Amino acid sequence: MDYADSPFEIKALDEAGHIEGLAAGFGNVDHGGDQILFGAFSKTLASRAGRPIPMLHSHDLARPIGAWKAWEERPTGLYLKGKMTLASRDAQEAHALAKDGAMTGLSVGWQPVGAPRVIDGVRVLPEVELFETSLVSVPMNDRARVATVKSIGSAQDIADLLRASGVSGRRAKAAAGAAWKSMHQQDDEASADAELAALFSQSAARLAQL
Repeated sequence: MDYADSPFEIKALDEAGHIEGLAAGFGNVDHGGDQILFGAFSKTLASRAGRPIPMLHSHDLARPIGAWKAWEERPTGLYLKGKMTLASRDAQEAHALAKDGAMTGLSVGWQPVGAPRVIDGVRVLPEVELFETSLVSVPMNDRARVATVKSIGSAQDIADLLRASGVSGRRAKAAAGAAWKSMHQQDDEASADAELAALFSQSAARLAQL
């Protein structure tokens, strides 16, 4: 995955682990030269049919810390609300760091859908697929800036996300390979996407039940 700075932050966090904030912005050009347009997350969010979005600690695929259970595309960007699983040691750590102001950023992991347009060196993204949203640290000398996982660069990236969410290694590898192939070929695209969506749904549901 690639990383870039984005000025988004946690807006609210309580003692029970309820958390909300702006995870991605619309219309601005980030440091990596990408511009996500308003509505870019509409299809990927609608396809979840209310299923939670995985919440990770600092994009560490081995450290799930909760689930995002509500979302809204606002003019400013994608706004999320979720619940940290405080029975998890990693979630306890992230919660403590966030309360102390050492971890105040939100960051999304996503993959462009289709071939984006490039205008004057800017990659314009009318549609993206959302995989996860993380809590991240913010450098003290760079006000409210967080790193964004800009894209999934290989089938291995997808497999790693699936395994981190509790999917078996063999099944994760097979689904990731099919999903990656579908990004470059039209054949079997629907079935690959359906399998990948089902696996993420199962893992997100497990997180929500913790």
